[in-house]
Amino acid sequence: MQTSNQHAAILRQLQARQQAGAQLLLALDAPSRPLAGAEAELDAQVRQQGLPVPLKHPQLDPARQPAWLPLTAGAPALADSIAQALAEAEPDALAQGQGRLVAGWLEIAGSAKLAAAHIGRQMIRRTPNGETHLLRLHDPAVSWALWPLLNTAQQRGLLGSVSRWWLLDPAGELVCLEPAQQAARAPRPPSRWEPGLWEDIARIGSLNRALLAWREQAPECDADKLETARLHAFAALRHAGALGFDDDEDLSRFALHAVTVHPRFYLHPRVQALLAGRAADDFYSGLTDSLSEADWAAIAAGA
Repeated sequence: MQTSNQHAAILRQLQARQQAGAQLLLALDAPSRPLAGAEAELDAQVRQQGLPVPLKHPQLDPARQPAWLPLTAGAPALADSIAQALAEAEPDALAQGQGRLVAGWLEIAGSAKLAAAHIGRQMIRRTPNGETHLLRLHDPAVSWALWPLLNTAQQRGLLGSVSRWWLLDPAGELVCLEPAQQAARAPRPPSRWEPGLWEDIARIGSLNRALLAWREQAPECDADKLETARLHAFAALRHAGALGFDDDEDLSRFALHAVTVHPRFYLHPRVQALLAGRAADDFYSGLTDSLSEADWAAIAAGA
């Protein structure tokens, strides 16, 4: 879909939510780069007229807080933010490592101030080893990858009174983070997440680097292809961790091979031989640099 058509389709979908009575807010992350032009104007509007999301931690600069802007029907900020989000999701823009300013569009049930305070609390979390972790929910690449890792109770506990969080996935398509309805007497989710979930959260950066490299090779991507790639990449990242690889470049390359070569490429005898013969300090990238395109084609065919 061409960008102009994407913009129009997303605008219609979000305007339909407003027409149905939803309270819609634009969510922006704190900028990680100097802003100029339209993006600077959008950020200034949200900072001046919006609601800050309080992140209460002594090591976090208060100026680095995300912010939400209530969107009235027909507000130009909605169309402007969609254009900005689409531009930020382009592979060339992501490859520059400048981050994404537009975190998405929220539907809030009740007080926006209370919802922002809840999200702020959710973003400062304690890991099982007692460390404080900033969960970057206002980075769409993080929240998109985190969402399917959570069970329904965890999803509801994370969003609180945010009923829907609309955002652009890594392919630039509009998706909705919406918890399933729970029974009236459903137990409250535990405030602490299990160690295995935190291990997967630590893999999100490598996942997104792998998906970006994949999109640069094959930019045509739909929701089904992206979901398949996410599943294959995450499974490969878990396997790479079990093999003892922990370098970010190694992990993202391992995941990329699972997406572009074969989901279980590492079971091929050629790759198995390389892995079996490695020294403790060998990097995966170093082990596989000698493989040619023809080698990888043979591995894909024989995996």
